[in-house]
Amino acid sequence: MPVVAHQEAVPRHRVLAVVLCDGADLHQALTEIAMTHHITAAIVHMLGGLREVALVETDVATGLKKPPLVFRRHLEIIGGSGMISLHNQTPHIHLHLTLAYQDAEHLHGVTVIGGHVAYATAHAVEALIHCYDGLALIRQPDRRTGLPLWSLTAGACS
Repeated sequence: MPVVAHQEAVPRHRVLAVVLCDGADLHQALTEIAMTHHITAAIVHMLGGLREVALVETDVATGLKKPPLVFRRHLEIIGGSGMISLHNQTPHIHLHLTLAYQDAEHLHGVTVIGGHVAYATAHAVEALIHCYDGLALIRQPDRRTGLPLWSLTAGACS
């Protein structure tokens, strides 16, 4: 299994605290923040509540995205993480969330779901964005997986 690692001294680390409310689109808001604050590499941690989310999965056999699972209800983010990098010279937001909601039909009254976020709208979300200035993570199509992966060398999984 090929593994590619790249080490680079990062001259500066910044942390932005962000609150997203009132139906804000998470991807759109984080993209605007990345553009405004010139973020090219960051880790995002978040907690809070959502009004709606669509989770998607890529079929590894075909490389095609499966139809999204859409949830339109109050959802609590019990674990949220993501990355900001560049794709086609613009910020690319990659988010994964673990979510919970009350479900009277479930044995314990709670359902937990999670996955790759296609879109999400905030009720009230708090996030910390750890920015790594001087590091530009650029996504390029990977020839083996077909996914836009960080170009750390000639190809991440090549």
